[in-house]
Amino acid sequence: MGSLHLYLARTLAAMTTTIHFLLTMSHRSFLLLILVVHLSYGLSAQVNQKGTIHASIGAAIGGHATEYDRTVILNILGFPISLREVSEGGAATTTYPIEFHYGIAPVFSLGAYYEPGIYVDSNDTRNNRLHLIGLQPRFYLINKERFAWMASAYFGTTSLRIEDNDIDDSESKFKGGHFGVGSGVLFLFSERVGLQLYLRYLGTNLDLKEYSINGDVVPSANYDGTLRTSGGALNASLCFRF
Repeated sequence: MGSLHLYLARTLAAMTTTIHFLLTMSHRSFLLLILVVHLSYGLSAQVNQKGTIHASIGAAIGGHATEYDRTVILNILGFPISLREVSEGGAATTTYPIEFHYGIAPVFSLGAYYEPGIYVDSNDTRNNRLHLIGLQPRFYLINKERFAWMASAYFGTTSLRIEDNDIDDSESKFKGGHFGVGSGVLFLFSERVGLQLYLRYLGTNLDLKEYSINGDVVPSANYDGTLRTSGGALNASLCFRF
């Protein structure tokens, strides 16, 4: 009987200590405790975790404002004369993004992308080819079992080739950097396969690297050009999770 009384006394003391701890706990500590318990049970059922590999392939359509700053240098009687022209316009893009990501932590993954496509401006006589390649850090604002809401940044390079058959057969090759931000959602149909929808804003600054007319390359000392674009794109991709 004495052992039973001792057991009950110790149990009652432990319960009293626990209740006192909960009553005196600050709101911040209590919320932190709830978060730790939630995470301890939820880490095994999230779209992204440490070590998760993501792969996706899809299509994107976009609209962009453009500004082309071009300078032609003429040599007249031994004197160089620069003629500068700045033109503004618009362009539409259709690209096919291929992405790979690796989960660094449940809230963060780091990825790389390659995105070939076409660039169509207001001149229908131009045949254009576009390529983007870069790195994409991604944050998981909501990271559930079958759903994720994400925010990303884009850092990379862009190459653009424009063939103009309007008057002369000319070809312009541009290359430069791009930067962008985006946000999107991911729905998993199963543990491995899902659909990703993304909206992004991207800006580019492309220098004219080579210009040719009828197959003859114009010396770079005779021209200078910079193409700047800014705009948005909507991307839908089929995703795979490993």
